[in-house]
Amino acid sequence: MPRQQRLQASSARHQVLARRRFALIGLIVAVPLTLALALFTGSVPILILNLIIDVVLAGYIAMLLQIKQGQGNPRYISSEFDDEEEVSVVPR
Repeated sequence: MPRQQRLQASSARHQVLARRRFALIGLIVAVPLTLALALFTGSVPILILNLIIDVVLAGYIAMLLQIKQGQGNPRYISSEFDDEEEVSVVPR
């Protein structure tokens, strides 16, 4: 791979990581803020919003962990037939 392409790939990778970090920090900050606001105002809709943000944060963390686990292992490319499936040829 030429040096220019490596630099572009590295730059793109850093941008992706920065976006993921920004989204994670935003969700982490939103959880206690919405909870405090819900408790301070006694607002049920804001409490429901807090619960939704909690679920989104949990899903986002699960997605990040799945991505991280996938980076360590080569991806499995499935063929048309599974390994366990037996194929037999029938003469005509």
